[in-house]
Amino acid sequence: MTIGFRIGAATDVGAQRDINQDSYSVASGIAVVADGMGGHRGGEVASSLAAQEMVSRFAQPDLALLVESVEYANRRILDAAAANPLLHGMGTTVVALGLIEVPDGVSLGAINVGDSRMYRLTGVVLEQLTEDHSLVEALVREGRLTPEQAEVHPQRNIVTRALGVVEHVEVDSFHFIPKLGDRYLLCSDGLFNEVGAQEIATILATYEDPQETADALVVAANAGGGRDNITTVVVDIVDADKSEMPAAPAALASNASIEAASPSAPDLSDDAVALDTPHPVEEPATGEKQRWSWRR
Repeated sequence: MTIGFRIGAATDVGAQRDINQDSYSVASGIAVVADGMGGHRGGEVASSLAAQEMVSRFAQPDLALLVESVEYANRRILDAAAANPLLHGMGTTVVALGLIEVPDGVSLGAINVGDSRMYRLTGVVLEQLTEDHSLVEALVREGRLTPEQAEVHPQRNIVTRALGVVEHVEVDSFHFIPKLGDRYLLCSDGLFNEVGAQEIATILATYEDPQETADALVVAANAGGGRDNITTVVVDIVDADKSEMPAAPAALASNASIEAASPSAPDLSDDAVALDTPHPVEEPATGEKQRWSWRR
């Protein structure tokens, strides 16, 4: 089977932020979403560097190369921060989906660092494929918080992994068999913190065009409060001859540059990183994913 991606993507500053620190980048066979953090412009620079670096380095359909691209992106962010005092402390989450080759054919490879997420809609079932690297998610797994408490916890924006923080970033990676008709969603936390899983599933199942779907998800997040930047990339698995990229000129939602950074006080509303948390993230014992069903 020869498959491809049909992609729609959208990003928005939200209703309560002044700057969009999210970035996305897509190309043939790969999609990346990054959610930056760190001061007035640092997060914007970090997420842009990560998105661009990962797409540019994914030159072959290989999962190891996808993981390696995260490591290169991490190094670029660290170097940029070391070279410019205005960018000290910047970092970013990242989640990516790519077409890869495996011994028995074509597969889908995925990576994530931080709390940006990947979902899959198959029929009427929505699955969360990635696991949040966040303080509250660790507390939920330990039984110290319920999922409902985690959704409103004052420290829900603290992540336990991010690019640009340590020399060697830990990356979750996995692969799975693609299925024609499946729909994938990559998004920053500005979406799922404002829109419940049932509504996300409903929107994904309602709109046929991936661009309309991505736009509708952004609208829903702003309607829910829009307290953070919102980025959505919708990827449909199609026959290769039906592949389609977004209409945006460079398919890159960020104009950040290191030169554009300017002095400012830290924006404490941004995500924070707590790598020394006393509640470290542990890998799940079963590998089970969260599921929600949607029915018309």
